[in-house]
Amino acid sequence: MRYEWLAQYLFDNLDEVQRFATRWLWAYNHERPHMALGGFTPIQRLAMAG
Repeated sequence: MRYEWLAQYLFDNLDEVQRFATRWLWAYNHERPHMALGGFTPIQRLAMAG
């Protein structure tokens, strides 16, 4: 996460960092397929396990 976005942007305050991190984490887990999970998102893979 540090190299993917934290080092690439200048933030004005910690609230801004928190909002950005929350959006990034949601997209990472819900929208971005992971090859290590067979091309599924973590949420999809979790749903398959349950």
